[in-house]
Amino acid sequence: MADKKQSRDKRISGKEPVFLVKPAFKNFGLDYLHITLIALVIILIALSFALSAFKQGVVISNCQLGTSSTGACNTTVHNSTQVLAAAERYLASYSNVNTSLQLIPYYSLVNRSKVSYLVQTKQWLVVVPYIDPFASNTIFNVSLLMYDSNLSLAGSFLQTISPTVPTNDSVAALGTVSLYSESACKTSIPIPVYVVTDPYAPGMLNALNTSIEAAKAYGSKINVTYFFIFSGYSIPYYSSYGAPQTQLMGQYLSCASRQPASFHDFVSNLSTAYSGRPLNNQTLYQIVQGSGLNQSQFGGCMQNVTTRLNIEAQFANLYHIISTPTIIVNCRYSTIPQTLNYAINYSISKLNG
Repeated sequence: MADKKQSRDKRISGKEPVFLVKPAFKNFGLDYLHITLIALVIILIALSFALSAFKQGVVISNCQLGTSSTGACNTTVHNSTQVLAAAERYLASYSNVNTSLQLIPYYSLVNRSKVSYLVQTKQWLVVVPYIDPFASNTIFNVSLLMYDSNLSLAGSFLQTISPTVPTNDSVAALGTVSLYSESACKTSIPIPVYVVTDPYAPGMLNALNTSIEAAKAYGSKINVTYFFIFSGYSIPYYSSYGAPQTQLMGQYLSCASRQPASFHDFVSNLSTAYSGRPLNNQTLYQIVQGSGLNQSQFGGCMQNVTTRLNIEAQFANLYHIISTPTIIVNCRYSTIPQTLNYAINYSISKLNG
C-alpha cells in the first residue's frame, strides 16, 4: 500500500495529465464521451436521409423540342429542313388555283420562313411571308399546318387586310351580301340580275360567260342586264391607245349585250381576239359580223351608246361599286361570278318564303 501511494504521489508531483471520466447516468453506464459519439452518428444518419430525399434529378440537356412527361426528349419523324421543303411544294401548288391566290408562289419570301413544331398536336407550323401586289405590296403571312407523321397538309391560313371601317352591309348567305338601305326592286319572278364590269377587268370574260349560262339555266326566273364601266382597269390604256379606242370595246360590248340571243356568240368570238388590251374598230366590227347580231339594230345602238354608258356608270355609283366584276341580284344583293347561283337561289327563296 505504501508503494502504491508513493507511485501516485510521484505522478502527481510530476504533473502528468490525468483524465477523469465520470458516468453520466448511474443506471445505463454511459459517460459523456459515448453520448457525444451516439449523437454524432444520429446526426450523420439524418443528414444522409435528407440528401437522398432532396437529391437533384437527372438533367437532360440539348432537347430542342422540350421533354415529355417522363423526362425524355421529344422526337419527331421529320426535321425542319424536310418540313420546309414540303411547305415549298404546297406553296407551288397555289399556281394551279384559278384565283388571285395563284400569285402566291411568285411573291412568297421563303428565305424568311419560320418553322415550328407543335408538341401537343404533333404538327409542324410553317409561316411564310408573301407580298400582296393588290395591297400596295404589303407583306402578309401564309401559314401551313402539316402532320409530322407524313407531312400531309392539315390546314392553311392566309393573313389579309383587316377591315378598318365597318359597313352596314351584311352577309346574308353563301355568296350573298345584303346591301344596306337597298330595297328589292322586284317582288316576283323574273328577278333582275345586273352584271357590272370594266371591259379590261381580270375575269371579265368569265363573268360574262357565267351570267350567260345562268340566264340559260334559270330561264324566265331571271332577267340579266349588263353594265360596262371604265374604272381603274381602263385608265392605264388611255396614254397608249387614247380614250376613244380604249372605250371602244366597252361600247361594242354594251350594244352587243342588247341582243341576248347572239350575245353568247359575240363573247365567244371576242375571247379569241382579246388579249387584255384594247382592240381596234375593224377587229371589233368583224366580230359583230361573225356573231349573228342584227347589224341594223347594233348600228342604231352605237349612235347613242355614249348616253347609255353614262347611265351605266351612274348605276355603278348608286351601288358604290369600286371593284369589278360585281353582280347585283334583285337590286339588294351583291355577289361575284363564282357565287352567282347561290345569290340567285337565295333571292328566289326569299320571294317564295
